[in-house]
Amino acid sequence: MLEAIDDTTRVVFICNPNNPTGEAVRRDELIEFLDAVPSDVIVVLDEAYREFITDSDIPDGLEFERERDNVVVIRTFSKAYGLAGLRVGFAIASPHLAEGTRKTMIPFGVSSIAEAAAVAALQSEDELFARVRHLAAERDRVWHALAGQGWNVHPSHANFVWMRLGNRTEEFAAACEEAGITVRAFPGEGVRISVAEEEANDRVIDVGAQLSSVPQ
Repeated sequence: MLEAIDDTTRVVFICNPNNPTGEAVRRDELIEFLDAVPSDVIVVLDEAYREFITDSDIPDGLEFERERDNVVVIRTFSKAYGLAGLRVGFAIASPHLAEGTRKTMIPFGVSSIAEAAAVAALQSEDELFARVRHLAAERDRVWHALAGQGWNVHPSHANFVWMRLGNRTEEFAAACEEAGITVRAFPGEGVRISVAEEEANDRVIDVGAQLSSVPQ
């Protein structure tokens, strides 16, 4: 990404963790990147899945936003807070960037219902983060189990698991559907599996076990 920046570049986005792979950029890597980006290029750190991170080496983007005028952090209530249908989120930026952003915003883009739900969610964070910790533990259980079966699975820092399946993508997705599970298939690439309740996660693991023994 750094090599692609030229005189025409105005904004670059880093999803941390990334979607759909669940991979994340570590602190030293991000510092090295930010130090090399021209100061007039805005770096947007998309941290939609921030709440699911358990690795202390993956930095909080606010550390950099406080120190660098060209860094913007964006987050959402759609993932950990469970308010996807209400489309509410926020950006944290230096005053001059925030002012420029406001000029392009749709008036009343966040409804009163979404605002009330977001405030209620913030007031229930103890309960919410207990669920998030449980989900993160389930995520780790799923990807460890699939990796143990021999699948190419990326360690995930979000609320999903990415399996790089190549030409077996459609086969795996179809087997999941037959087992009553829906995964997001990227034909020829792999599948993104949202971590759910334990029973559903067990079904995914069972599908993986069944297909891992099929000769190729």
